[in-house]
Amino acid sequence: MQDRLGRRRRPGWADGARSIALILLATVLGASPALAFRVIGSPAGWSRWDAAPRFVGGQERSLAGGLRYSIEHGDYGLLRDEFMWYGTPPDDQAFADAIARAFEHWEVVDPATGLPAAFHFVEDLSTPAVDQAPNNPNNPNAYLGLNAGAEIDIFAEIPHAGEGFGASVIFFVDTSQDDLTLTSGTPDYAGRAISGVDIRINPGFVWTLRGFETLLTHEIGHALGLADLEVSPAGANVSGFLDDDFDPSTSATVLATTSNSFALLIDPADPDASPLFNDPSDLNTDPGIDSPGVAILMESEGWTDLLYVDPKLRNDDFAGRQFLYPVPEPGTGGMLLAGGAMLALLGRLRRAGGSEKAR
Repeated sequence: MQDRLGRRRRPGWADGARSIALILLATVLGASPALAFRVIGSPAGWSRWDAAPRFVGGQERSLAGGLRYSIEHGDYGLLRDEFMWYGTPPDDQAFADAIARAFEHWEVVDPATGLPAAFHFVEDLSTPAVDQAPNNPNNPNAYLGLNAGAEIDIFAEIPHAGEGFGASVIFFVDTSQDDLTLTSGTPDYAGRAISGVDIRINPGFVWTLRGFETLLTHEIGHALGLADLEVSPAGANVSGFLDDDFDPSTSATVLATTSNSFALLIDPADPDASPLFNDPSDLNTDPGIDSPGVAILMESEGWTDLLYVDPKLRNDDFAGRQFLYPVPEPGTGGMLLAGGAMLALLGRLRRAGGSEKAR
């Protein structure tokens, strides 16, 4: 499965250029018009990482023990040198810290709800990254089974979609079974387990460190199972637009209903049963995600609005995280997390203040 993120090519593009994004999904997952985030797949098979230990081709591929990531060359300095930089290139540590922060943005506690992440990431440079692009992207079977390397690998390579794009993601799914365990503890839940992800970032573009970090954060969202917000659900095998109160009547109503928090409306035991609705219209409009002020990380036409704003994730991004990797509402006394996710929760609470990852 492939996500393609495009940018106009110019020095310093990452600080302000608009983008074009497309999604190409393997037909194995089927199509469904679901009803402001998007998830990859369909209600009968949303793609998530499994919370229970899962082995694919003899390799552990789940949230248990953390999602391990590696990089091309296994060395931050060598990977940094693959890219062109606007101004003075970052030093090795600054580049390594930017990559670490891109992962950590997905691990922070949701400030609006207090919901923590039910997963964590683990740097694993001892595992060589393997760029395993399918030989035939139009063949759904090319995306099945084990994706070699670490669970998430990062490369300085021409994106799968072509050299005109800034970055791309492909991920593989395990089809040995059609259910998995949710991070809330619900077993035998319908869905396809992600079994490995490759992220390519274009070395032919000129980058700023802040733009690189933000783009990588966006791509990690795809690695977790989230699609670009504006992908049209009219196409085959494209995921649904999920929101609690989306109102496209005016620019003001769009801004109000895409900036509210609704993660607590998601049922941790059964996210598919949550009171969310579907709007299959074209979102690339004003009123729509082109409306002034609309800024969501998983919107590839507006994510550059987030370059100078923290936190990187917005309310809809946190809702998407809660939908795919649900945790019980704070204060309910519910601790349903699977073993690996429980460790992730404890790790995130310890780092909720945003401290740097030790290395």
